[in-house]
Formats: sequence, structure tokens, C-alpha cells
Amino acid sequence: MSNDKQNVVVILTVGKSDNGRNATMAFSCGLSALAMGHDAIVFLTSDGAIWGYRGSARGITVQGFPPLADLISQFQDDGGRVILCSVCHRTCSTGSPDDEPTVERLPKTEIGGFATILELAMNGMSVTF
Repeated sequence: MSNDKQNVVVILTVGKSDNGRNATMAFSCGLSALAMGHDAIVFLTSDGAIWGYRGSARGITVQGFPPLADLISQFQDDGGRVILCSVCHRTCSTGSPDDEPTVERLPKTEIGGFATILELAMNGMSVTF
């Protein structure tokens, strides 16, 4: 493995339809990137935007993995960035674009758009779940 630090952008588009399996894989992948010394970003878009809100991962555990809420917390505590899609923040997970979200975002969760993610991925790699 090269010692060059890269951005690893993990794009998560799946919500609760698979009982948290893709979300668990995405945050586990992000944690692996951090453990390898890379900068890791999980970008939550489309149905995956749901994971950027408090309580969304509560009670979700995929066999063989720690609970999803613990993975998300550990990812953020270890320096991983969670970026919630700026469009989905207003529409995909909360209803009308005119409504303010009724559920609070996870602490340290950023809002960003496709340009932000593309710029981060240009200096590294991306993986999609």
C-alpha cells in the first residue's frame, strides 16, 4: 500500500429498505479507510440521506457487525466526515422542499452538494453503497 494519504469518498444512496445493510457496509468501509490513514467522507444522498438524522440508526444491527449507530459514532469520533446532500436535506428525507426538517441532524454532520463531493473524490477515490 502506498503511504500517500487520499480522500476516500463513500457514497451511500440506500435508506432503510435493506434494514441497514448498505449503511453498515458504507460506514465500515469509511472506518477501514480511516484505519489505513486516509481521510474518509460518507456522503448521504437519495434514500441514504435518512442516516444523517438523530435516531435513524437506532436498533439496527447487521449480523457480524457492531450496531449501525455505534459505527456512525465511531466514524465521526475517529475523524470521518459525514456530508448530507444539500438537496436531499430539504426533500429526500424530510418531505417538501418548503418544510424545515423536523428531525435534528447528527452532530458534526455537514451539508454539501455534488460539487463538494466531486472535488473531494478528484483527490482520491469513491465507493458507492
